[in-house]
Amino acid sequence: MRAGVEGTTSQGVRACDLRRSRHRGMAKTSLQHQLTGAAINLIRIDAWLTGTLRARTRASHLTALRPAA
Repeated sequence: MRAGVEGTTSQGVRACDLRRSRHRGMAKTSLQHQLTGAAINLIRIDAWLTGTLRARTRASHLTALRPAA
């Protein structure tokens, strides 16, 4: 469950600049976050409809050293 939240937060930060608010008030900041969430949903719907593959999870250095079974 946490991995999904972390992925969503990461996507919001990378694609929609979620860390920085363009406004000073809580109401406008809240609106920006809601619009960012809607934008992430639209990005994911577009990726699903076009069949764009998700990036694979990277393997750690220790896992990369393990011989293939």
